[in-house]
Amino acid sequence: MQPGKRQKTLFFAALTAFVVGVLVLTCYILWLMRSEALAGGFQVSALMSRSFESSLTQSLSASAQATANAVLEQPEAANLPQAEAQFLRILRGAPQLRSLSLMDERGRIVASSSRANVGREVDTADYWPQTPDQQQVLRIGAPWTGRDFSEGQSLNTGASSDGVLTLIPVTLPLPMVKGGWRLLVALNPDYFVNQMSQQLASPIGAAEVLRLDGMRLWNTDPQQSVGVVPYGKALAQRIGERDFGQFEDDAGLGQPSMTAFRVSTLYPFAVVTHLRRDAVLERWQTEAKNVLGVMLVVLTVLCALAVAFYRRQSLLQAQRAESARLQQINAACVFTNIREGILITQTNGSIIDVNEAFCLMTGYSRLELLGKNPRILKSGRQDKGFYEAMWRELLAKGHWQGEIWNRHKNGEVFVAMLNISAVPDSHGQVQQYVAVFHNITENKMYQDQLERLARYDALTDMPNRVLLADRLRQAMSQALRHQQLLGVVFIDLDGFKAINDQFGHEAGDQVLISVSSGLRRALRDGDTLARNGG
Repeated sequence: MQPGKRQKTLFFAALTAFVVGVLVLTCYILWLMRSEALAGGFQVSALMSRSFESSLTQSLSASAQATANAVLEQPEAANLPQAEAQFLRILRGAPQLRSLSLMDERGRIVASSSRANVGREVDTADYWPQTPDQQQVLRIGAPWTGRDFSEGQSLNTGASSDGVLTLIPVTLPLPMVKGGWRLLVALNPDYFVNQMSQQLASPIGAAEVLRLDGMRLWNTDPQQSVGVVPYGKALAQRIGERDFGQFEDDAGLGQPSMTAFRVSTLYPFAVVTHLRRDAVLERWQTEAKNVLGVMLVVLTVLCALAVAFYRRQSLLQAQRAESARLQQINAACVFTNIREGILITQTNGSIIDVNEAFCLMTGYSRLELLGKNPRILKSGRQDKGFYEAMWRELLAKGHWQGEIWNRHKNGEVFVAMLNISAVPDSHGQVQQYVAVFHNITENKMYQDQLERLARYDALTDMPNRVLLADRLRQAMSQALRHQQLLGVVFIDLDGFKAINDQFGHEAGDQVLISVSSGLRRALRDGDTLARNGG
């Protein structure tokens, strides 16, 4: 019999809903993974900006301290050659510096690590920050072209930075030196660019340093111009309001990027890092393609298997209907003639039918059992917990199998192997329980007899060597655990062979039985008396 049109429609509707649900769930998981990848990109960008800022601030602070100490040791003009010598000594261990110079109040270089710089006037009017007392704070100027002041030119004058080495001028105050003299430090941006590029390669992103007014001092991307204000006043205002931050923009790299900035804790500059969003999402895109590819293959296979299973079930449905008809015919014959006892109950436990074998096993007639509860067979050997566990498993799994002790109508106790199965209807609701009993009393008695022979002496009924070893191990463990003493006594019967030789082995056996009985009466219940020989 072919399934109806309604059944087929429900099947394909459920299959479609399953596929759509799996795809929606997969897309949601991929979206969460993408959000996590972007959050990780922001975190990496922030960590890099903090690392670069810390390194640059510490380097600039160390250079400023060293150069200031060198000048303070020779504050007089007559000692300027000694100051230049100190500048040269400092430069030998400071690759981040191009030159060190001393300026007078008019902006003219009076001493320098490079003699070519002496006499050069440097205009510091536009250096940042612009403060009323500009002689008392560190100030940063616009980048210069050339390797030093003697051959360079400030980019504020319109010079091009394309392909030309630059330097960053920084003025440091000398409050202990009279006359308004200041230190002029030429920072080497190539040194810092190389350091940043080692941690942040150009295919992944770029890092740059900005003055707090927004002017770019240097950038790890050689295509980006320096000495300009690339982001206008928007970023400068944001930097002025917060010491650090992160946002997404497309101005730094010309494409969407994860941008983070951090302002120096001591000096008027900020480090900005840009991570390309496509680079951040590259691993996610690979994983997403793999997941979608695998998911499509799995869904295709599952759909094919589901359709094949549905078709097979449709064919089996007709076979099951025919088989059910034949089973109904044979069930009555099997129920009547089977040797095992069969008990059928309702869900509340009341008996609705039994076969002849069950009546012979229990001693009750069919009429005596109908309407009764199977607990009338309870022997009392198994406690309430046993029956509760049996019902829990039966309700959870739909079947239970095990040994059960029942009582015959005449009072005798017997043990049976019981197999209980729940019988559901077409909607899966349990309607009946069918129990099949197989009397195993004789087998159980034989098994108990074999086990006793294996562990007890046949003559004296005392534990033999095997059981003695087991109890001795337990007693030793318990004595060790409770820090107690354990007594082991070995008793030998002298002259026992003479009894066997003079009176016979039967008399010897009676002596052993008598001695063991006397010893057993003399011992406590917790002691073990065993026959080690035999």
